This record gives sequence, structure tokens and C-alpha cells, in this order.
Amino acid sequence: GIISAKSRNIGINRQGKAPVEAFIQTDAAINPGSSGGALVNTSGELIGINAAIASPTGSYAGYAYAIPSNLMKKVVGDIMKYGSVQRAYLGISMAPKNMDDANDDVNGVWIAETDPQGAAAQAGLKKGDAITKVNGSEVSSPAELAEQIARMKPGDKVNITYLRDKSEKNVSVSLKGKMGSFASQDAAAIE
Repeated sequence: GIISAKSRNIGINRQGKAPVEAFIQTDAAINPGSSGGALVNTSGELIGINAAIASPTGSYAGYAYAIPSNLMKKVVGDIMKYGSVQRAYLGISMAPKNMDDANDDVNGVWIAETDPQGAAAQAGLKKGDAITKVNGSEVSSPAELAEQIARMKPGDKVNITYLRDKSEKNVSVSLKGKMGSFASQDAAAIE
């Protein structure tokens, strides 16, 4: 099959307040019962774990979605070492991409709100900033940002590149292990 998209959020994970959906989208045939199978590249290397299909018939007739192997490796490693997943949080709620026409000209993730006790606020990030890179890797959607942060553990330091008033800035953020609280829960996603 061919990979047609990365970091896809398809709205199927409803567990918890801040689910990570950053699927690899492919046209590889995945049928009911084959979830958990391997998605491999042409060299036979594991790149994902098949997890879902989008199908009008219930059998393969559309797109398939796989969990990236690097994310699975972190989850399995955490469970083996700590007995549970060590989830890091930036402490922001992310604005939907189409929330404001003014946001359309910036390729980044807009901060709708920050947790006052969260890692982002303590590093100086605030509502209206647009995060464009995490450790030098570009992020253009809430799913991409969530995937990057989900690879980290509480206490990890991450370099965030962001735009404020059309000026690019960088800040080092020490991630926290608690999601935090927000005055409004109307934002699209929390990270």
C-alpha cells in the first residue's frame, strides 16, 4: 500500500480528556480482525500497527489507519519500565485549524488557552501564539503537535518555535506529567 497522510486525527479515540490520534493513513488492505497487524515499508521494517479502517461496507473498501511504530515503542517501553504510560503535557488547549480566517495564513498550531500552572505558561507561551516547530520538526495540526509531545516523558525538555505578533521566537519547555485545568473546555484538543 501507499501512505497518503501522516498524523491523521479521525475522531475514534474517545478515551480520556486528551487522546492522541496521529494515525498513518494508507490504502493497504486492513479488514476487521486484522487490527494489531504490522504495517511495514518496502524494506520489511515495522512502521505502524494497523488499528482502524474507514469503510462504507465494514470490510476493506477505503482507507486504513495505523498507529506509528515510534509511538507504540514509547508506550510499550513505558509499560515495561514503569508499569504505566508516562504521558507528558504541554499544558495548552489547541484551537481548531478553521477557528479564525486570520489563522489560515500561518502553518502552525494556535494556542486557544494555557493552563496557568502548565509547562507552556511557565515557559512564557500564551493564548494567540502559534506553535510551528517542536525540536526543529514542523507541526501544522493539533494531531502533529500531540504526536510530538506524546513521544516525550514528564520532565523532558522540548524546544518550541512559535509565532507571536508575526515574529518567530524559541523557548525551552520542561514538560509536566499532569494535564492541567482550563477555564474553558470548548477548544478542539488539549495537550
